[in-house]
Amino acid sequence: MDEYVIYNINIIYMDHIISNGYIYIKNGFIADIDIGSPLKHLMSKAERVDGKYILPGFIDTHTHGIAGIDVTESVDPYKFLELAKHYMRHGVTSFLPTTVSTSHDRIIEVCKAIREAMNIWRPENGSRILGLHMEGPYINPKRAGAQNPIYIRIPTMSEVKNLLDSCGDVIKQISMAPEIENSLSTARIFVDRGITVSAAHTDATYDEGLKAIENGFTKITHIFNGMREFHHREPGIALAFLQNEKTFIEVIPDFIHLHKSVVKMVIDIAGPNRVVLITDSILATDMPDGVYTLGGLRIIVENGIARLEKGELAGSTLTMDKALRNVYTLGYKLPLVSKMLSTTPARSIKAINIGRIEKKAKADFIVLDDELNIKAVFVEGLRVF
Repeated sequence: MDEYVIYNINIIYMDHIISNGYIYIKNGFIADIDIGSPLKHLMSKAERVDGKYILPGFIDTHTHGIAGIDVTESVDPYKFLELAKHYMRHGVTSFLPTTVSTSHDRIIEVCKAIREAMNIWRPENGSRILGLHMEGPYINPKRAGAQNPIYIRIPTMSEVKNLLDSCGDVIKQISMAPEIENSLSTARIFVDRGITVSAAHTDATYDEGLKAIENGFTKITHIFNGMREFHHREPGIALAFLQNEKTFIEVIPDFIHLHKSVVKMVIDIAGPNRVVLITDSILATDMPDGVYTLGGLRIIVENGIARLEKGELAGSTLTMDKALRNVYTLGYKLPLVSKMLSTTPARSIKAINIGRIEKKAKADFIVLDDELNIKAVFVEGLRVF
């Protein structure tokens, strides 16, 4: 339907809940939100949904794959449309497919496939493809983690120029180490193109972290993972970003990458307006335990935990609906958890008209039951799940 009303449901609106409210959708956008019953002339367009809460759809700005599909290996645009359907089932209405360190030519191929997929995409395909998040290859090999060291390199002006000429309109975020050669000058180039630059896989000190922020880094990738450890005499880059109110903080809330008390500490320090909950999921997500690959590296998944053969964590098998339930158990109210899964991720990459339930925003929302399980997913007003 071009227009309809969902009513008699609790709506997550900004920092509070509208009890027994209704939401009026017209032409893919939210036209009105209010308490009680819709106006009489709208009742003919009313639709009841089985659920307790309406939340903004989740936005995952850091995911490497799901259901056997790997972003870095996907040069077919239809693979990204497949990804969109799989993410949608977990409440994701927009996502940034994320590459790991790979060759320059492969990045260009993936960019082209994403651009084509974005042009083909329609709401019925599921989650919206927002563009590309490049994690690497401009990182510190000392903190490579599950990034293949053979592809890690220093950025050069010729490579960066070719990258931006080929797919600058597709790239929305790049994660790189600020202390490596040419990093800060490269970061400023990306920032000038409207790309979010995030500190990642870095051995930067606290002072180098401050310098990174001065040069346009506005985000830190999966905080405490793949970076210099915190020490009371050298707190490292993590504290530099935590203390700066203008930065965003990526958190993997699987309670494996970070102890649940650390997740709570980060949220309490930075607050929901800065914390971006991500999955960092890999192709083994929604798949059985077994042996997989990521960027050419062998990954072993046991009990849903992905590791390199030498034991280091290698992404996750977390989904965004599980992330919601995990963080909710830490004692935060649902509107605040929702903000970290939707509104703040959108702001962190400068995405407009998504990530919130309010007038004139795109009608991307999910319906949850009492136990916070997904009951329905809507993208631009179309029920896709």
